[in-house]
Amino acid sequence: MAKDSDIKRRMDRIEEIIQQLDVDECDLNEGTELHQEGQELLTEVRELLSGEDGKVIELD
Repeated sequence: MAKDSDIKRRMDRIEEIIQQLDVDECDLNEGTELHQEGQELLTEVRELLSGEDGKVIELD
């Protein structure tokens, strides 16, 4: 089962990447690398979320 901390850590990094791309003026190479990292993280989050076949569980 995916841990909330695993998903949160990835989502936090995705938010950092978005902010960095929005605020900083990075060169094309760096922007491409950040975009690729963000895409990979999004793929991982989707896999973590779909790993339980859509089961809803109650957290204590």
